[in-house]
Amino acid sequence: MTQVIKAKSDTLTEDIVASMIGKYVYAPTNIHEVQTPTGATTKANVWFAGKVAGYEKAVIGFNYEDGEFSEQPETFFNVHLTDGMGYILTTAFELELLELSKEEFEQLIADQNKEDMEHPHNNEEVNEIPSLDYAKEDSTRDDKACK
Repeated sequence: MTQVIKAKSDTLTEDIVASMIGKYVYAPTNIHEVQTPTGATTKANVWFAGKVAGYEKAVIGFNYEDGEFSEQPETFFNVHLTDGMGYILTTAFELELLELSKEEFEQLIADQNKEDMEHPHNNEEVNEIPSLDYAKEDSTRDDKACK
């Protein structure tokens, strides 16, 4: 049964991120600001799903946009899935994290595969950057392309 790990309105904490290790996690909303090929910026939903192997924490005190050090450093979390993929969890925009059962995760993969077959994606699309961790329990990798 799907459980909410972090609602969009909740603050992301290291305890929340650490609690995800070993669980099937689905991030249907993970909004980031990204640069387009033309140099403009847009918001993109970098959603993902998979079994969490671990995480990294980065504390950055330098503001790269203005070239100055900040009085208050920012903290960033990256989760690593059992297929080796890693994802930055947004702290600037909306983030929703759900815990799935193995069966729910497998159904999500099946549904995504069906959608991919019915509606081939457009590689030019920049506002949706999805990923599904197709790793098996033994962490072997299956390089199937997803949406």
